[in-house]
Amino acid sequence: MFRRKKNKKRAREEEEEDDAVFADLLTVDEMSKSTLKRVSVISTGFGPASPTSGGSQEKADLANIRRNSLRRISTSLGVQAYKPSLTSLQARPTSTSSSAGKPAAIKIRDLVLLDEISQEEVMEVLKDRYMEDAIYTYIGSVVISVNPYKQLRIYDSATINKYRGAKVFDMSLPPHLFAVSDSAYSDMCFRIRSQVVVISGESGAGKTEASKQIMQYIAAVSGGGKEGDAIKTKLLKTNPVLEAFGNAKTIRNDNSSRFGKFMNINFDYHGHPVGGTITTYLLEKARVTRQAEGERNFHIFYQLCASGQLKQFGISEDPKRYAYLNQGHAEQVKGINNKAEWTEVMNCLTFLGFGKEHVSEIVKVLGGVLLLGQLETDTMKGSFDLKSAAKLLSMSSEALLAAITNNTIVAQGQMVTSPLDQEQSSYARHTLAKALYERLFRWLAEKMNENIQTDLDDTLCIGVLDIYGFEIFNENSFEQFCINYCNEKLQQLFIDVTLKTEQAEYEAEGIDWVSIPYFDNKAICDLIDKRPNGVLAMLDEECLRPGDRSDQIFLLKLDDTFHKNDFYSSRMASGQKSIADDSFVITHYAGEVEYKIHGFLDKNVDTLFRDLGRGMFESGSELLRELFPEGDVSTWVTAMRRPKTAGAAFKSSMASMISLLTDMNPSYVRCIKPNDQKRPGQFDELAVKHQICYLGLVENVRVRRAGFCFRMEMKAFFMRFRVISSDTYPNWTGSLKDGIKKLASKCMDVSQLAFGKTKVFIKDPKAVFTVESARDEKIVVVATQIQRFWRRCHVRRVIGPYWQALYTTFGDVANDPSFGRHAKWPVDVPKKIQNTDRLLKRVHLSWWARRKVLSLSKEGQRQMRLLILANRCMSNEFSKPNSASSVTATSTNSHDGAGIVAAAAASTVGLRKAFNFNRQFNSIYAKDRPAASERAQRAVEKCHDSQVKFVAPMAKLNRKGKLDERNLVLSERHMLRVDSSFKANGKRSVPLLSIRDVTISPHSDSVVVMHSKEAGEDTVGRLEYDGDNLVPEFVARLQEAYMKQTGGKPLPVIISQDPAIDYNNSGKAGQAKALTFIPGQVDAVDGKPSSTCILTSNSVTYMLTAK
Repeated sequence: MFRRKKNKKRAREEEEEDDAVFADLLTVDEMSKSTLKRVSVISTGFGPASPTSGGSQEKADLANIRRNSLRRISTSLGVQAYKPSLTSLQARPTSTSSSAGKPAAIKIRDLVLLDEISQEEVMEVLKDRYMEDAIYTYIGSVVISVNPYKQLRIYDSATINKYRGAKVFDMSLPPHLFAVSDSAYSDMCFRIRSQVVVISGESGAGKTEASKQIMQYIAAVSGGGKEGDAIKTKLLKTNPVLEAFGNAKTIRNDNSSRFGKFMNINFDYHGHPVGGTITTYLLEKARVTRQAEGERNFHIFYQLCASGQLKQFGISEDPKRYAYLNQGHAEQVKGINNKAEWTEVMNCLTFLGFGKEHVSEIVKVLGGVLLLGQLETDTMKGSFDLKSAAKLLSMSSEALLAAITNNTIVAQGQMVTSPLDQEQSSYARHTLAKALYERLFRWLAEKMNENIQTDLDDTLCIGVLDIYGFEIFNENSFEQFCINYCNEKLQQLFIDVTLKTEQAEYEAEGIDWVSIPYFDNKAICDLIDKRPNGVLAMLDEECLRPGDRSDQIFLLKLDDTFHKNDFYSSRMASGQKSIADDSFVITHYAGEVEYKIHGFLDKNVDTLFRDLGRGMFESGSELLRELFPEGDVSTWVTAMRRPKTAGAAFKSSMASMISLLTDMNPSYVRCIKPNDQKRPGQFDELAVKHQICYLGLVENVRVRRAGFCFRMEMKAFFMRFRVISSDTYPNWTGSLKDGIKKLASKCMDVSQLAFGKTKVFIKDPKAVFTVESARDEKIVVVATQIQRFWRRCHVRRVIGPYWQALYTTFGDVANDPSFGRHAKWPVDVPKKIQNTDRLLKRVHLSWWARRKVLSLSKEGQRQMRLLILANRCMSNEFSKPNSASSVTATSTNSHDGAGIVAAAAASTVGLRKAFNFNRQFNSIYAKDRPAASERAQRAVEKCHDSQVKFVAPMAKLNRKGKLDERNLVLSERHMLRVDSSFKANGKRSVPLLSIRDVTISPHSDSVVVMHSKEAGEDTVGRLEYDGDNLVPEFVARLQEAYMKQTGGKPLPVIISQDPAIDYNNSGKAGQAKALTFIPGQVDAVDGKPSSTCILTSNSVTYMLTAK
């Protein structure tokens, strides 16, 4: 135990040492962080430092890109690939598992670091890493993935954050799918080119899971806000649907993809997702009607049986009852919850825009397919299964029976119908079941595309290709032939990009290079798809020729054509007795596969009898009419063109796929299956060694070790890096080679350069990083100069007239008596500086206010503050408690004149009517002001208060509804309601803190209601003197005193919008009354209120009513 701990500790120490030693082996590409700075400068016009560059999200994205640019460098394959230096590798003492034990092997994260390159060494590293759950390994930029057959906690958000923005295949981080995902996303954003991640390997090697993790990572790191999140969610929701309808259990994989899928995610030029497209290839529809022992039909059928949906149609929910589901005797699979997965699929369909009617149609088609498998030709007439199937397919049982027992042909413009025998009817029934399911699958993909596709024409994209893996079963037929042909084409593409093209480039450029041999599978591809003598071309010819034709005749023709071909063999052609009479063998890049010839012709022609199409088209289902347009009888006579054969269609789709992949920058994930038993922790060395061989991993390692890590056309290299040297920038008159040597000498060893005929090559990745870093430093200086010049031009051309008009208007504003308060601002404001225009207006307003207020005396400033506070009260600013606790400064700070006047100018909206800003606030309103002030002071002192704030006559409404003439006195802490003698007592003194709020009307009257916190103690009255409305001044002074008592908390001042003001001055609770104001009604008798009109002010009559 102690020894084991010591070994692990030593392994960690060695790993840390090697991380430092191999830091210079990190691969780099032509696009470094400086390119993003350049793109930023060009796209925003203001460069990295500009405060006006785009919106907040865009600025955040650009900042993030700049922050990570030194650490996030794109990578690619083929002619743009980077490989560690052979010289560097030879100087690095590394150990393999054979020499240093398991810890040393585990720390070899990149197979190019092996001392000795062989299948055995590669396999040992993969094995040792696999046993420690290190399932990913690099070959340069290629990721090798070994299926663990168990869940690993290496895909959470914390792991995503580790790889987000990390250096390309950072040696300080363990190899991971997220590294290649981040590299693809970064390269797309930086180099503005579309990407594709090609995932390949045998069936059961983990390709589907790898594609999901890549999608999950890209969704996590790409931005886009709410719209982007919605698109990403839609894209991720397509996976459960496609898996349910397109995946099945095979003997090698419990969740095997039985179709090919290319998920294309579209991005705008900010790296935000805007849509996507799903392309599917060759669904294995034969699985609908036939499964081998230990295998299942597509997942969706078993989910349907567990969902409870079939009860409504009165048919069985037991999958063992259905002939299409029980052939493999594997109805239940450990770890698969069919009911839960059905629920997830339905939720995904709903999210993707499928309505209830769509789901209902899907269920009916699936149920109809299951029941077609129950029909027996000799007993199906009138059977329950026939009636149930017909009901689900929205047709009569007679119509369904006629469709699967008759065939109509068109000859010389005439339609002739003939009955089918028992075998033909059975064939028609199975054909209909397969056609229904295949077309339903295609329809689902098309509908999902309609929901996730973008309308934008110019986008970037990242494609994830999850294609069926190479397959070798006990019995292999036409489906396996097509699948393996697809894998041959992908292998050919991989060879072209990573091995063939690169070596050819060195030779073409005249670089000293020792050619590395590798297996080229072009001959195998030609054997299958070459015209006119490829297997597919001969298959089409045999299917379409007149006369007798059969699978056996086709086999004889293959033998005759390919008997000398090294990659083809059969019992007849090569005399190998181990090959069955009805089979042929093709030696694929992954090994020999024996194909049973039976069914090749039928599956290639894929005949759907006309009556089957007519039956579906004439059913009552809109979905079936859409799926079977050829069933329209009116088109039969004119539709003479033969449809494409299945083989020709698949070959065409493969050509399109390869063309699409060729136009995108590829990244590769090579998946390896460690054992055939799907067991974790089990490593079959023989099987893995075979996969290493046919995947060409050893040759891949050799080419990457011996090659150059960087290449670029000489002119492009010079133009990119010439800023490094003042000798080459901005002008250089010498040759390109001399210029490159001159600029390179400033930052690196010139001996690292190798010149081809048109390109320059660099061996050591460290040298590339050095020259990129030198350029990064210089580009900032150059970019700043460009920005300065551009801004100057921009100001002159776009903003110049605005600034000139502004200068003309405000050039001498300091000498203007009004300080430019009424000056006219420029009207035609350029769109780009409208925010600046608004800011300048606010700055001028603040400056004007400060100059205006500071020119006043202290008393004038106090008057101004009171006016502002009155204005705020009259503007309903304090209508809610605690709504303006920040007003303390403007009501107490005499030096903040700018804030006072700015608030005055900004708060006039919603002002109560007839508030006169120009009236002086006098505080004492009486004929004999000194005497009134003295008596009021004595009254205040009796209440143990100190200073009088306000004195004014008040017509107070008493409890009997009559008006009493009183004087209203306001002190620092009290409000007194006294008679003409100014005698104060406890009943007439109201503490300010006992006032709940003040209510006034929206009219120009002088009525005010002060609601008390004590029930029945409200004060109602009218405040006027010599025709002046004193309510604004009283409310302002009351608010000032109240806020001083509460430490800044304002008293609510409510401008009532109701036709009545409630109050209660009865002295008791529960006896509320209301003042109902009726504008313009005044009693004509001596101008006094009538018996029902208790208050009249400024043409507003208030009537007392009991509530």
